[in-house]
Amino acid sequence: IFFLYLHQNQNIMNTLKPILFFFLLVIVSCSNETYEEGDNPDIDVTDPEPDPLDYFPNTLGDYWIYDVESTSSDTPLMNFTGSDSLYIATSTANSFTYQANNGMDALGSMNTLLVNGSLSKTTTDLKYTGSLDFPIDIPITQSPAINDLTIIDLDASNGEVLSDLSNSFSETIDIQGTMIPIEISYALTTEKENFYETTSLNGMEYTNVHEAILKLNISVTGEITLFGTSQTINVIQPQDVLTVRYFYAGDIGLVRAETTQGFQLSTEVILLIQQLGATGTVTTSSTSTSVEELNSFLVN
Repeated sequence: IFFLYLHQNQNIMNTLKPILFFFLLVIVSCSNETYEEGDNPDIDVTDPEPDPLDYFPNTLGDYWIYDVESTSSDTPLMNFTGSDSLYIATSTANSFTYQANNGMDALGSMNTLLVNGSLSKTTTDLKYTGSLDFPIDIPITQSPAINDLTIIDLDASNGEVLSDLSNSFSETIDIQGTMIPIEISYALTTEKENFYETTSLNGMEYTNVHEAILKLNISVTGEITLFGTSQTINVIQPQDVLTVRYFYAGDIGLVRAETTQGFQLSTEVILLIQQLGATGTVTTSSTSTSVEELNSFLVN
């Protein structure tokens, strides 16, 4: 009836047309409206961002307990089992240190490295500054400083070299009463190996795991004088004396490390030792393997 009335009263209809058009436009606009973040403080139309994974927890009170097993076919002292209790000793926002076993030495090779220095971190990488003992049966008194060795870089590609540190230094060693000047050259490298969304380690399933490898390659040469003639001999030819494959998991830290270490004296120096009339047992080579498995942990 209303619309019939309007049809019969054309003037009224002409007057109402703009009003009806505006009314319809408002309805259509409201039906298509989308809310932007911040338009209405009572409405949150975005999903909250998840907290980023922390691969390097460093809160005081954090600790990790590892089962350690070492085996060697030629060095009885390297056959043992035990455990390492690793914990945060000092901590700031971006740097921290570890201690192990109530201030005693760590048993595991990777844990020993971590305890013997300090670490700095960002959201994506972990760097180490400290020292590294050479796993060779030569009485070397120096432990060269290691600065900013990258342990983990979350942004690195598989196969990417993270750090490559090399240097050399001099020592004098006693071989059967003969003092021999030696030169030690070394290269310490770390490399990103892989990333696993899920992987099985230590008989458990872990997620978001970064795998990397550390290698220490050394060579040792000596200067000797025999029958009035000075000559240079190889003591240890270039070889990897330490290889550590390690795994870091998000919101946990180090979950596993697999280590192979050892050395082989050169034929030249073995003959020299024999010529100098070696007495007793002289270690000319050694090899051992060890594993550090995370058993339990607490991260605050």
